[in-house]
Amino acid sequence: MHRKILIKFMKNKFLLVFALLCLTKAGFAQQDISLSMYMFNPLFTNPATAGYQDRQWLSGIGRYQWVGIEGAPKSGVISYQTPLKNENLAIGGLVKYDALGLMKNIGLDLSFAYRIRLDEKTRLSLGLMASLFSLNDSRASAVTGSGTTDASISKFLPNFGAGAYLFSNKYFIGASVPHILNLKIADPRFDSVGATFSKVYNHFFMSAGYVFGKENGVKFKPTAFLKLAQNSTPNIDLNANLLLQERFWVGLGYRSGGDVINESGVFNQFPGVRGESVIAMFKMMATSKLEIGYAYDYPLSNLKTSTSGSHEIYVGMDLGKAKSTRYVSPRYVHYF
Repeated sequence: MHRKILIKFMKNKFLLVFALLCLTKAGFAQQDISLSMYMFNPLFTNPATAGYQDRQWLSGIGRYQWVGIEGAPKSGVISYQTPLKNENLAIGGLVKYDALGLMKNIGLDLSFAYRIRLDEKTRLSLGLMASLFSLNDSRASAVTGSGTTDASISKFLPNFGAGAYLFSNKYFIGASVPHILNLKIADPRFDSVGATFSKVYNHFFMSAGYVFGKENGVKFKPTAFLKLAQNSTPNIDLNANLLLQERFWVGLGYRSGGDVINESGVFNQFPGVRGESVIAMFKMMATSKLEIGYAYDYPLSNLKTSTSGSHEIYVGMDLGKAKSTRYVSPRYVHYF
């Protein structure tokens, strides 16, 4: 039996390595939404996480970034995911909204995951995602022979992505490219032959986490989220959370990156380790079927003189039939 499981694991391990190699085709401008509570709604970056909780799960995160700065980003995601009758299959759908100044964008993602059970506790999930992105940008004006004219852009951009996710009741490792096509938007109003107004860049995401602790005791869960994008330095989110009484999460986090303009006014990613922000978060099981959470980002970059920070609110709801009166199931540590 153990020999069969080992052979099966090795075969699927090679499959995982192959999938990850395919994903590294992506180049490395951060354009995707950045969320502090990414570990509670990973579907927005990785289609392979569809159904990972083995229940019908509806969740949403709203983010108000850099409070006090005019035109600062306001973002949100709402997702639904569920396993199918065939336990190897799962689906998910996600709507995302992102507003930054005069840019207001809406996206729709549909995800499909094929899960392979490696042993009693471990699964490998491979996911595909089809997306439709609505770009609405009112910033632009074009100079023509008759003077300056409005050159607002409104476009629908289709795309697709892929991901891999290895997880058990103790750990997860994931990698994804949420949009593989490098789509460009050209508008002839900018000159006589047309010019590139905007471009969708590849993003490459990697995430990992592990749960330490005994079944009925306090649990410690560190996670990491690496973000790579073309024309941008790598950014990483590091988080450390405690699970108390199988019901409350409390944690601290650190996000690298930060200043793109240094103290001398030079446009360049600040190379130090000061980072973009530190994060405090809290999540709790309000009932056996409802989770709520909150995160606060305190800025470390030069923006700290202009903003009081960023806020996030999280809500998650189990839409399936209640199986018990407990607040959480014994498999709660599966739910990253």
